[in-house]
Amino acid sequence: MKNVTSVEVLLAGTRVGELVSVPRRGTFFAYDEQWLATGFNLSPLNMEFKSSPQAAPDPHLFGGLMGVFADSLPDGWGMLLMDRFFLRERGIDRRAITALDRLAYMGDRAMGALEYRPVLEKSEVDSPLDLERLYRAALDVYEGDTETTLDALRLAGGSPAGARPKVVVALSQDKQRCASSFKKLAEGYEHWLVKFRAPDEHRDTGAIEYAYAQMAQRAGVEMAEPALLNVQTESGVERFFAAKRFDRVGARKIHMLTACGILYADHRAPSLDYGDLLRATWAITGHAGEVEKMARLMVFNALAHNHDDHSKNFAYLFDRGHWVLSPAYDLTFARVRGMADEHTTAFAGAGLPTRKALRKVCESFSFLKVDQYIEQTLDALSGWHELCRELDIAGQQEEEIRVALEQIWTRLG
Repeated sequence: MKNVTSVEVLLAGTRVGELVSVPRRGTFFAYDEQWLATGFNLSPLNMEFKSSPQAAPDPHLFGGLMGVFADSLPDGWGMLLMDRFFLRERGIDRRAITALDRLAYMGDRAMGALEYRPVLEKSEVDSPLDLERLYRAALDVYEGDTETTLDALRLAGGSPAGARPKVVVALSQDKQRCASSFKKLAEGYEHWLVKFRAPDEHRDTGAIEYAYAQMAQRAGVEMAEPALLNVQTESGVERFFAAKRFDRVGARKIHMLTACGILYADHRAPSLDYGDLLRATWAITGHAGEVEKMARLMVFNALAHNHDDHSKNFAYLFDRGHWVLSPAYDLTFARVRGMADEHTTAFAGAGLPTRKALRKVCESFSFLKVDQYIEQTLDALSGWHELCRELDIAGQQEEEIRVALEQIWTRLG
């Protein structure tokens, strides 16, 4: 198979422009004149709204793509499933797959509203979807079944970012039935993202993230609607965390842009400060209320030991003519990995938060009331024990997280 050299970019079915790969020069994007007359800039801080070709500011990041298009590609779990497809169906090793090949593979299945043509892979799933079957297929992948990957899993799990296995599906109102999210939704079904448990994760992983969602909402953080699904499997009942997708409203797609894509901040390494995020939110949205949302999210991450606060875990939506901060997502207790027990995003240059550092981050915005956010968050997190009882979270898990939280609160004073 020849590599894809040009890709048509659409937004929810409307042509926006074209991406073209030029040998030895890189990848260029040009807006269509019609979109310039009727549309908006897909990435206002780092793209020019013009018809002449433009390239990414950093050709070494995101495979040479502009950040807004790199956002359409998964990482971790989704990239693994994509690589399996290219090797099995096309005989192409992952090192020979180009960024435009990957966008063409995504087609109209990417998170957000951007779509790409030509489409290398159909989105139809012939067999009925079932969360238990998808979960078993995910475990097969973890156990080294490299020969085949269930098509339903590869399609449903091929777009979300992150390392944990997850799928995008349509769920019925009672959350008991599951269908493809790439077909016209049946009445009563909505778009959801469901996270499975990796084999090395505790059985309460989903319940813990659900508890965190409850505490975040009590702390004043705007959250994607959460749910905790009980699914009967061969090894017993599994509890999967699920979040209603905020980039879908029925059949309507909403354009989404992560902080990674708009700020060219590599999510694989510490590359941001919360001060950067507050300033970016003001620059993008121009609204004090959106900056306050980011400040509240910062305080929750700081006090709740969510160290996995990398640049892909913050996003903006363009809906009905306005940029807004997206609802929060991926909020949970982050266990220490590697040598450093520090946040991925810094607090005024510090890897661990103090009250002084949180105040310093917010000092450029006089309308922010950081001490008020801290007290509200502390009050919300004080409900951890009660939530553990309600959700039947194991005592060892409860104690580990309680100790970590109290260490943070002591440091804050």
